[in-house]
Amino acid sequence: MAYVIYNVNTTRFLNRNTYATESAAKAGLTRALKADNTMIRSDYGIAASVDFHNDIEKKVTRTNMMSGIAYQERINTPVHCSPASESYWSM
Repeated sequence: MAYVIYNVNTTRFLNRNTYATESAAKAGLTRALKADNTMIRSDYGIAASVDFHNDIEKKVTRTNMMSGIAYQERINTPVHCSPASESYWSM
């Protein structure tokens, strides 16, 4: 099982890393907090990757660049995988 670190309010990943254990994710969060003094621990959570994607991650409404039709996608979708971006259509 993999674990991710995410912002509780926005559900954006802290980084794109996945961790093998929950304790490894906690250590990763601790390292990130020590590297950036402006971060607040209570703003971040740790969840199993499957649970995060199924139950926690928010969706946003975006517009397809080619058709102009609005659609929903997960907030952590990489830009090159989003039909709302030019890089998606230029590949």
